[in-house]
Amino acid sequence: MACISSNDSSRYCQCSTTLGGFVLRLQAIFLTLLLLLPGCFSEDEEPIDFHGRNLEGSATYKFTLEDAQGPLWSLEEQKGKVVILVFMFTRCDNTCPVTSQNVKMVQDTLTEEELEKISIVSVTVDWRHDSPSELRNWTADRGYDWPHLTGAKESLDPVYENYGVFPYEESDDSDEGYTVAHPSPTYILDTDLKGRVVWSDYDFPIDLFLEDVRTVLENY
Repeated sequence: MACISSNDSSRYCQCSTTLGGFVLRLQAIFLTLLLLLPGCFSEDEEPIDFHGRNLEGSATYKFTLEDAQGPLWSLEEQKGKVVILVFMFTRCDNTCPVTSQNVKMVQDTLTEEELEKISIVSVTVDWRHDSPSELRNWTADRGYDWPHLTGAKESLDPVYENYGVFPYEESDDSDEGYTVAHPSPTYILDTDLKGRVVWSDYDFPIDLFLEDVRTVLENY
């Protein structure tokens, strides 16, 4: 300010030029930042396309149930892995065998390195019939080596409710006198156990489901 108010005109011009150059440099820096900042954040904000329904990182219900192979199985303990969550029951003769076989084919297609980062788990919707021994025999006959979980009704009901399964019993002429009707969602959870994808169709396209699993592996 003292320079600009000086009576020396040459000094006034020199200072004005210097100040003008400084302002121009500030403008250039500001414009550069405006151009760079969107590039810095666009990758994080860009939505990821899935073939199944995108759950957008929704919170999930953390449960602990009885593993047919022995100890308790806890979802919380799977943190750090991508989780494939399946619902089934052993007496199902239509949808469940298809879903389980599809998951088996996905498992067989994944590499050893990928499998180390993935946890597959199935939860029965027929707690009356599917005891640990029943599940062990059923999985052994089919070569399914991932955990199959069961438990008491009071332990399973919150799982069904939070994952939109809602099984209900229907009378039939089987030895048990009932069968179980239920939706067949298959979930993919990320390494923070947030919901990323759900496939509602029991006979999902294996190649597209596999792509979704790998997308979650690569991004979450």
